[in-house]
Amino acid sequence: MLTDMADELRAVLFDFDGTLGYYKPTHLELYVTAAAAHGVTADLEALRTAVDAGWKPWETQYGVDHSAHSGSEAAFGAIRALLHLGRYESAGVQGDAAVMQAIADDLVLLEADPKHFALYEDTVPALERVRAAGLRSYIVSNHIWRLPEAIDALGLGALVDGVLTSARVGYRKPHPEIFRQAAMMAGEDASNLLYVGDNVAHDVRGAEAAGMRAVLIDRAAAASPASRREASADMVVVHSLMEVPLW
Repeated sequence: MLTDMADELRAVLFDFDGTLGYYKPTHLELYVTAAAAHGVTADLEALRTAVDAGWKPWETQYGVDHSAHSGSEAAFGAIRALLHLGRYESAGVQGDAAVMQAIADDLVLLEADPKHFALYEDTVPALERVRAAGLRSYIVSNHIWRLPEAIDALGLGALVDGVLTSARVGYRKPHPEIFRQAAMMAGEDASNLLYVGDNVAHDVRGAEAAGMRAVLIDRAAAASPASRREASADMVVVHSLMEVPLW
């Protein structure tokens, strides 16, 4: 909520998926592709209902905490594969254990390939707008280990001042720790930061609970129906990154 602007805005933090960019093909379509490469059929609609099941083993009252497995890319890759296996199982995808493990391992590599990422048309202009306003930009996202490398491959490295991915931090939004570390990365008090994301619970409420200002971006097709239902009258909602208030 942007009702108190007494504290000077110093930096804008952006979510990635659904905010700055997206998977192309979609992330769930990569699940289907990885399975098909091993002769296993995965139903896309069944996978949609299984997305939330993946992180349940690491869920806490504050949010997902997988910090014990974020000491290295290999350690995180191992639990990422477990996450994928859990989603496949919840979606009713069946196969030999060794084959399913190979599928999950392949998916870890597929989802890290920069060629599967795309940017929204307003992403670069919006980041340039933030820079022109004398503010810094950071990306803080629930994402894969190699998100910083993907950001560079997408040509955004020169437009952002830092990238923080939950894979390396060990906590997923809305856990307060990822927002605390984001503020540390920016070198600012939370009250001087604005967070922009497409999920009400993870992005807007999580950022506000951490003392940041927050804006919901609803791209109609990108913001989930659940997020649109959860949006309240006191929430600042924009439909393009170029509409984000920079004050």
